[in-house]
Amino acid sequence: MSNARPFRRSLRGALALGLGAGLLAGCSDGSGGGSEDAAAEAGGCSSLEGEDISLVVPYEPGGGYDSYARLVAPYLEEEIGATIAVENKPGAGGLLALNDLLTADTDGTQIAIMNGVGAGGSSIAGAQGATFALDDFTYIGRVASDPSLIVTNATGPFQSFEDVQGADGFKWGSTGPGAEDYVNTSLLSEVFDLDAEVVTGFPGSGETELALLQGSVDGMSGNMTSRRSAVEDGSQTPILVMGEEAPDWLPEDVPLVTDLEMTDDQSSIVDARLALIEIGRPLVGPPDLDEAATTCLRDAMAAAMEDPALVEESEEQERELNFLGGAEYDEILQRIGDAPAEYKDLLAGLY
Repeated sequence: MSNARPFRRSLRGALALGLGAGLLAGCSDGSGGGSEDAAAEAGGCSSLEGEDISLVVPYEPGGGYDSYARLVAPYLEEEIGATIAVENKPGAGGLLALNDLLTADTDGTQIAIMNGVGAGGSSIAGAQGATFALDDFTYIGRVASDPSLIVTNATGPFQSFEDVQGADGFKWGSTGPGAEDYVNTSLLSEVFDLDAEVVTGFPGSGETELALLQGSVDGMSGNMTSRRSAVEDGSQTPILVMGEEAPDWLPEDVPLVTDLEMTDDQSSIVDARLALIEIGRPLVGPPDLDEAATTCLRDAMAAAMEDPALVEESEEQERELNFLGGAEYDEILQRIGDAPAEYKDLLAGLY
């Protein structure tokens, strides 16, 4: 999760040193081409230095995606030597901004933060408004992962996932079809053949949480970070992690979904779901993003995410960072592409 990493020289500083070395080399041999060679070796960030870059958030100001974008933007800005403006563009459940990105200039001056689970699920399910495929975009790097935590009322009868599997008429709480809490709980019910129903209609996770505490529902799925305070104050019991790793603050006896006994068919559906969750909250660019801009943005983000000041600020805001390089998304997208038809059909029904 968000652990401080060793300091790494900023890309902008490396670029300056590279240019300086190139100029000296050019002077020594009289060729006059040293600076051009050094700029090429620096990864092409000269193409974005001094530019105005728009970082689009597909939701209203104040939410988690907006906060992450505004947290990272100044550090990315410093690495590139550009001006980055965070722009909120809500609409169509977060899909409008991504649809617009499909036709954006490919010079790297417009990027966006993506809700990997929400947007990816909509795309796979063929939901209305999702006009893109996940591999249409250029992945710059992940800001944070988005695993979910399955919780129950700490004073209720269900204190483990085994209790839920043995329940007679378990009730999940959810905001409604298409939402992550709805998809996760419905998928668990289907894959593990639970005797459960999903109670919908709650305006937000706060209202679902209240219903859980009041006993109107028995369990819910929520963002890991959002569930932390309730777990630590003892009002909610964590029973399952819908993700590939657990944070340090979670009790060690809380299983990952992959720890559960499953058939091959069950495992293939769960793996597809985890691959989608693994996308997390990445910064993405338009299709066919300029190669020099892609290299610049990826290298700059890798450097920014190692900045101790960013790590410290993220900890102060209690927003965990979990970086994944853009090039590493190929494997995740392949896993999603290899998902069984049963998973895609299940998503289509849930959206």
